[in-house]
Amino acid sequence: MKAAHIIRIIEAHKSGDENAFEKAIMDLIADEERKGNSSVALAFRDAYFSGGKLVSPGYSGQGIHASKSMGLIPKDKDSTLDLIEVQSPHVKLSDVALGPHTQRAIDQVIAEHRNREELGRRGILPTSRLIFCGPPGCGKTVTAYALAQELDMPVAYVKLDGVVSSYLGQTGTNLSKIFDFVHGKRLMLFLDEFDAIAKKRDDSHELGELKRVVTTLLQKFDALSPETLVVAATNHDHLLDPAVWRRFEMSIRLEEPDEGQRETILKRFAVEHDLGYNANSGLLVKLTAGMSGAQIVGFLQSLAKYWVMQGGAGDAISTEEIGTVWLNHFTLYADENSDSYVKALQALTKHGISVRVLEKISGIPKSTLSYRLKKEATLNGRGQ
Repeated sequence: MKAAHIIRIIEAHKSGDENAFEKAIMDLIADEERKGNSSVALAFRDAYFSGGKLVSPGYSGQGIHASKSMGLIPKDKDSTLDLIEVQSPHVKLSDVALGPHTQRAIDQVIAEHRNREELGRRGILPTSRLIFCGPPGCGKTVTAYALAQELDMPVAYVKLDGVVSSYLGQTGTNLSKIFDFVHGKRLMLFLDEFDAIAKKRDDSHELGELKRVVTTLLQKFDALSPETLVVAATNHDHLLDPAVWRRFEMSIRLEEPDEGQRETILKRFAVEHDLGYNANSGLLVKLTAGMSGAQIVGFLQSLAKYWVMQGGAGDAISTEEIGTVWLNHFTLYADENSDSYVKALQALTKHGISVRVLEKISGIPKSTLSYRLKKEATLNGRGQ
């Protein structure tokens, strides 16, 4: 062990420069490895990374922060991109508006893990392989993180931009690195956009490389310790290889939120963002019908920004204001003569907003509105 390394470590520690401190540690570890002192290098690495930090992930969800490291993060050999991000989730399950069937399934998984020792004495393992299916924005990712938080598990989030490689055989190698890293660790391995690496092997449009990737994936699934909870999420479950399905013990479908869930989302959003306005909640619930949770939040953010920009002093948002924000948000400020604009106006009338209010919102004369809405209704009736 060179004295120069020790001196650099001490100097970096005294200066409070964490980057210099980490570099000095890594240089020391590399020096020991070059000398063949693998056990010493490993001890240094474990001592440092057991309390080190990882860079916060590029994940856009709220309530998720960087967690403590569990070792060196695997990287793609050619791009040097990290293959996973280890995160500590802080979103609570009580903050997620789940349907009753989904809630029961998640509660079942939580109960099994909290009683895993009792189950283990009887030779039974808790559910450790789940897949979430459903359209974009329905809450698959946030539900996975909320589950991890309830189980007090860090999340190893797989970064597909680093995993999928253009080099022959490298994608399968990257997957092996990921599974080797999480093996034996009590954490959640989260595979988002799972269909990108688990497509049917009989798809004639796919190259042999992807078929080999799926085979590697299946082998790694089978070898992985049950201590690791694997959660996958996909918008295209119909694309998955049949053999992949057999690796999961529980499949959970998340749909667009129903009326009760939408009402919950509306209330929670107002509380979380300290919005002091009163709004027609019944109208908002109707206007958000058919939207995903992400779309609802997007609309509510537009409504909140409108209220704040108006001074945030009023204690109520009128039906006219709600309609204006809804129309602008979902037509992308399209021209009033466009088909999308007319269809949006018609949707507002179906949800109880009168033509008189639409006249104020759009600036289109009432008589013209009535004519255009009637024409649109006739076209819809013909199936056009």
